[in-house]
Amino acid sequence: MATMREFRLPDLGEGVHEGQVMRLMVSEGEMVQEDQHIMEVETDKAAVEIPSPVTGRVHKVHVEERQLVHVGDVMFTFESQGDAHSTSSPQPSETAAAAPAMAAPPRSRSAPKSGRKPASPSVRRIARQMGIDLADVNGSGPGGRVTRRDLEQHQSADTPTATAEPVSTPPVHPATAVPATPISTPPLRSAPAAPLALDIEGRVDSDRYGEIIRTPLTQARKSIAQVMSTSWTTIPHVTDCNDADITELETLRKGFHDPSADERRITTLAFVIRAICRGLAAFPILNASLDEGSGDIIFHRYVNIGIGVDTPRGLVAPVIHNADTMGVGELADHLQVITDNARNASFAIEDTRGGTYTISNAGAMGRTRYSTPIITPGQVACLAVGRARKMPWVVDDEIVPRLILPLSHSMDHRLVDGGREVPFIGHVIDDLENPMRFML
Repeated sequence: MATMREFRLPDLGEGVHEGQVMRLMVSEGEMVQEDQHIMEVETDKAAVEIPSPVTGRVHKVHVEERQLVHVGDVMFTFESQGDAHSTSSPQPSETAAAAPAMAAPPRSRSAPKSGRKPASPSVRRIARQMGIDLADVNGSGPGGRVTRRDLEQHQSADTPTATAEPVSTPPVHPATAVPATPISTPPLRSAPAAPLALDIEGRVDSDRYGEIIRTPLTQARKSIAQVMSTSWTTIPHVTDCNDADITELETLRKGFHDPSADERRITTLAFVIRAICRGLAAFPILNASLDEGSGDIIFHRYVNIGIGVDTPRGLVAPVIHNADTMGVGELADHLQVITDNARNASFAIEDTRGGTYTISNAGAMGRTRYSTPIITPGQVACLAVGRARKMPWVVDDEIVPRLILPLSHSMDHRLVDGGREVPFIGHVIDDLENPMRFML
């Protein structure tokens, strides 16, 4: 006998009460299997794919994409075969949206099973203007999503190229040429221009100057904005910029080979993390936090390093817990896992918590050299690693090419001053410039 069952948004983690629906993977009338992913919800900094608790038919979808939802809200109503008295919401064990484990490989994301091609509202509007049926377009975006570029390529493939015939200009005899006379130029006026075709989801609106697109902040960006505002307005930042000559370190890194781990990729960042851990052991005030309620300084007897990773949803800082107990090789392995998981949104919210110090690998994002890294509330320092490049450097009174790594170090001036920070960053640079110290 068919039973109607409501599915409510489950508890997604400690302290998480709301999220934003990023993607609906099923539609009304569609048959689903138990544990099949039915929606993607973004909460705080983690995107979670939520599975169906039952096998049955989707009777009603109660939410829309980009909608803000809260734990306990009804998401779907399912029509399933089962006990006629089982009409209540599933128990937490049935609805728990288990985020993938930290070390688990990212899940592949398939396109929605409905017949409607996935595309943003702006892309659908452009397709209507171009007279293109989205069903005829092959989407190159995630999950088969149709992008503006796909529309342009589809249109160019169907449009024959016209060959313009050359226009002949009769020659002018010098004797008949008309002398040039000054021509008055009218005032310049802005010609009406077609709006930019932006591949951005949102609501089309306009201001006094033309058309605009309004798009709400994602939950991840809201969280980032709140943390950054809190940090900048409550923590007095001081940033110290330095350089490390990592020429010898780069020679050591490139020459590394471990027959038992051929796929291991040792990066410069792994050495930086190891150097930071050694520096924090020597100067524990940089691994502390301030309890503003009691006025106490809390010294942590563990070192948890947050690593800033640039993702499509913004900057995420997954944490390597107990990083001080790991060697360079093990740190490199953890870096590979957390980077892949962060960029594929296959990590739990808990994986971004508990950090005592943060490193932002700014150089991996472009040509950045020096910057002002923002300190995470609850920590007292943050390091931004710029892009290394060869530069003329003075060594033994001679100018030689050396590989130079820029380092920008921000500290909370309430707890740390130059008397502690300068020796700390000096300790880190000494390690990087003398890689044999990593063997100690």
